Amino acid sequence: MNVVLLAIDTLRPDHLGCYGYGKNTSPQIDALAAESVAFEQAIAAGIPTMPSFTTMLTGLHPYRHGIVAHIGEKQRVAASVQTLPQLAQKAGWTTIGIDNLVIQGGGKGSWFARGFDHYSGFLYAPFTNQSEQLVDRAIQFIGEQDKQTPFFLYCHLWDPHTPYGPPAPYNTMHYTPGSTNYTMDEVYAHAPEYYKAFLGEMKCEHPDDYAAFVALYDGEISYVDVQVGRLIAHLKQENLWDDTIFVLMSDHGEAFGEGAIHFDHHGLYDAVTRIALMVKIPGAAPGRTRTLVSTEDILPSLAGLCGWELPTRYELTGQSFAPALHGEEFAGRERVFCVESSRQASLAIRTPKWKLIQPIVEDAHGKPLPHLHGTPRDPELLLFDLENDPCEKHNVADAHPEVREALLSELEAWHASEVALRGGHDPIKENGLSLSYEVFMSRLRARQQK
Repeated sequence: MNVVLLAIDTLRPDHLGCYGYGKNTSPQIDALAAESVAFEQAIAAGIPTMPSFTTMLTGLHPYRHGIVAHIGEKQRVAASVQTLPQLAQKAGWTTIGIDNLVIQGGGKGSWFARGFDHYSGFLYAPFTNQSEQLVDRAIQFIGEQDKQTPFFLYCHLWDPHTPYGPPAPYNTMHYTPGSTNYTMDEVYAHAPEYYKAFLGEMKCEHPDDYAAFVALYDGEISYVDVQVGRLIAHLKQENLWDDTIFVLMSDHGEAFGEGAIHFDHHGLYDAVTRIALMVKIPGAAPGRTRTLVSTEDILPSLAGLCGWELPTRYELTGQSFAPALHGEEFAGRERVFCVESSRQASLAIRTPKWKLIQPIVEDAHGKPLPHLHGTPRDPELLLFDLENDPCEKHNVADAHPEVREALLSELEAWHASEVALRGGHDPIKENGLSLSYEVFMSRLRARQQK
C-alpha cells in the first residue's frame, strides 16, 4: 500500500467547496473529499508552519518536541524523535520528500529531511508556477519507483500562502467587487505601517477593495487545486490509485479579520488553527466526521493503517483516528491544546463546544511579548462558544465565568505538567518570540528593495 501525504500550506478549509464555501474554488479537492473521510474539526496543535508540520511528522505536541515557533537559534528536535518517513523507511517503504523547510530554515530545520531516501528541497517562490513544478517532481519520482516496493510520498505545496499572486486566469476569477464585510480602511486602521508594507508585495489590481485580496487567496486555491487533480490523475493513470492511501491536509488556515488580524495566520482562532484534512483509503467508504482530532494524530493513524512500528522510547501525544476511517465508532478527542509564539504568544484549549485563548504578554524575564503588529498585547482571556458563534466574534468570558475558570484551570494544569516534563523549561517564555515585529518588518523591507 502506497501513501501520499499532500500538504497545502495556509489552506483554510471553509474556502473549499467540500467544506461549504459558496465559490467554486476547489473542484478537484471536492472530488477527492467525495472519495475520502473528511474531518470537519481537525485542529493544528501548534502554528504556524514549522510547529504544525513538526507535530504532524512526529505525533508529538509542540511542547513535547520543542518547536513552538518558526525556527530559532536554540530550537531542535531531539535525534531520538522518529518521524513518519523514518517509520515508513524502517518498514521497507521507499520514502520521498518534496519540501522546503530544511532549505528555508537555512538548514536549521534538518529534522524535516529525516528518513527520506529522496529529499527534494526548494525555496518558496511566490508569483510563479512553483506548485506545478513540484507536482511535476512528484510525478517523476512516482514514475521512477519499483512497483514491487511501496512508497511514501510527502509533498508540501505553498500556495495559497502570502504574498498572494496566482497566475492568470486565477488572479481574477473569484473577484466580486465589495463582497466582503471588511474595508481596507479598517485594515490600515489597525496597523498602517505594517499592512502597507505587507500588502505592498501583492500584485492586487484593486488594492482599495478587501474583496480583491480575498479573491487572490481564492485564486491561489484554484490554481493549486488543478495541481492536486494532476497528481491524482497520474496515480489513476498508472493504476496506483486503488493501492494508495491519499491524505490531503493543511498546516493552518488564514485570518480574514478574526481577532483584527488580516491576510495572515496568527492568533489561535479557528480560522487559523482549523485545518483541512481528508483521508482516502482503498476500499473504505467515504464520509464525514465532526469528531475532534489534532495534527498530533496523523502519525499514529498512518502507522496503524500501514502496520509501521511506533516509537517505543517515548510516549506519543497523538492517538489514532483510524477507526473513523473504517466507519467504526470513534469518540475523538475531548480537547486540543494549541500554542503559538512566532510573532505573538498564546495558549489555547479547544473542545468541541468551547475555545479559551490565553494571551502570553511577557517572557520569563518580564520582557513584554507584544501583538504581532508591534503594539502592546491585551492580556484579556478570550472565550468563544463555538456551537453558537463558530466565527468567534463574541468573547463570552464574562457571561460564562464558570466555563472560563474551568477551562483556564485545565489549561494551566496541562501547561504546568508539560513544563515539568521539560525539566522546568518553558520554550515559549524562555525563548520569547522567534520573529519579532522589528525583525519581520526589516526582512519585509529588505525583500521589497531587491
